Amino acid sequence: MATPLWLAIVLPALPLQLAARAVEQSGPIAIVQGPAQRPLVAFCNDAARAAGIAPGLKLAAAQALARALIAIERKPEVERDALHELGCWAYQFSARISVQDDGLLLETGASEMLFGGRRPLQRRIAHGLRALGYTATFGCAVTPRAAWLIARARALGLAARDPLEAASLHGALAPLPLRTLDWDERTTDTLHALGLATIGDVLALPRAAFAKRFGTPLLADLDRALGREPDPQPLFAPPEFFEAKIELPADVIDAAQLMFPAHRLLRSLEGFLRGRGAGATELVFTAQHSARQSARRAQPQAPTRIALQLAAPERDAARLAKLLAERLARVRLPQPAITLALRVERLHLFAAINASWLPPAGSGGTDWLQLAETLHARLGSERVFQLQIVDDHRPERGYRIVPLAVDANERNEPAPATPQRPLLLVEQPQPLACRQEIPDYGGPLALVAGPERIESGWWDIGTPHRKSVHRDYFVARNPCGQTLWVYRELAAPRGWFLHGFFA
Repeated sequence: MATPLWLAIVLPALPLQLAARAVEQSGPIAIVQGPAQRPLVAFCNDAARAAGIAPGLKLAAAQALARALIAIERKPEVERDALHELGCWAYQFSARISVQDDGLLLETGASEMLFGGRRPLQRRIAHGLRALGYTATFGCAVTPRAAWLIARARALGLAARDPLEAASLHGALAPLPLRTLDWDERTTDTLHALGLATIGDVLALPRAAFAKRFGTPLLADLDRALGREPDPQPLFAPPEFFEAKIELPADVIDAAQLMFPAHRLLRSLEGFLRGRGAGATELVFTAQHSARQSARRAQPQAPTRIALQLAAPERDAARLAKLLAERLARVRLPQPAITLALRVERLHLFAAINASWLPPAGSGGTDWLQLAETLHARLGSERVFQLQIVDDHRPERGYRIVPLAVDANERNEPAPATPQRPLLLVEQPQPLACRQEIPDYGGPLALVAGPERIESGWWDIGTPHRKSVHRDYFVARNPCGQTLWVYRELAAPRGWFLHGFFA
């Protein structure tokens, strides 16, 4: 059994990261909170700091320093939703995840072998987070609390080493300053006033005296970090469907500008689907429009729905982004968009394609599924569709037109064995002339296979445009070399008819 090892992922200034990840190039951005009459800057990016803006500054003063400042109200519910989305994404790396206030805890001891070791796993997670638009610091330890403290220290710009064994916990945590702990400010100030600056200073105090002065919960917190007490974590359970949203810092007028935040959502979806071993055949993006514009209308503007349908389950974000770009080229936003959401309700079992040593012959071009999906995204469901076999012996009723994405269970079932059928059926069977009881089409026909009797459809008697059939079908060839599908009508007035052509 693998030794438990916890990886802490801390996202410094998470509200600011959520605003910056929605735009490709951002100017000065500030996250504000406080009373509506006098909001204060809580977080600001480097562009805002270069203009002289700093946390604690009044919003009015900040706007005076940077006229192009984008001020966004802090919304704790948006931060919780983002961390939930990150938990879904991280499920591909570990089944034991705990969502914290500003990051995640992952138990990775059992996953390291799968991903080639601790360092490759951390590099892969860091690369994935950057693709999602996040900047994180990491801490790794044998206890979850110690891993979290190491990651917080690195977020503060401090040097720290990962305690990968229980014996190294005390030595790794002792040099960390007290501000690494998320204790209340009053307690920290009191400890500083007593001349205590590091975790090691606190650990050197008599336990009974410390507990009497500051309470047992703080002492228990240190014991959990050192592995002296158990530290069970509430484990995250991914939902049965995917739903995520990005709030746009500025109104988006052109649908093509939604591509950048959409790519972030697709990266998140890919991680979620990988964790579930699944793929998706239908993705629904929803652009919510500005309430300011809707207030001028008698009726509020309904959200713009942008759907993608695929012929087979897919989860690769790059491929999905290409299809979405084709789809967005046909979308016109009726009003500026302020949020972009992605929802996938149905998951399908994903079967990865095993790459062979030598590529198959004729693999130089795009396969037919990719071509069909690209055409569907560009032209729409009304112009690109597929045929599906129907359990009906009548050739003209043996298929139906369905959307490009059909149910995965239906798609994976092998087609039933059927007699020889032509690729092309004529829209209406054509009567054939006969010479001495022999049907003629470009010359006398030689019957090379058959008969195949089809008597079906009695249940449709009386239904408009439907009728029962009583026929004997043959494969025939004429003197020109054409191979035809013909039948002899058994019901009155009888006769021979042409119904299809073989390639």
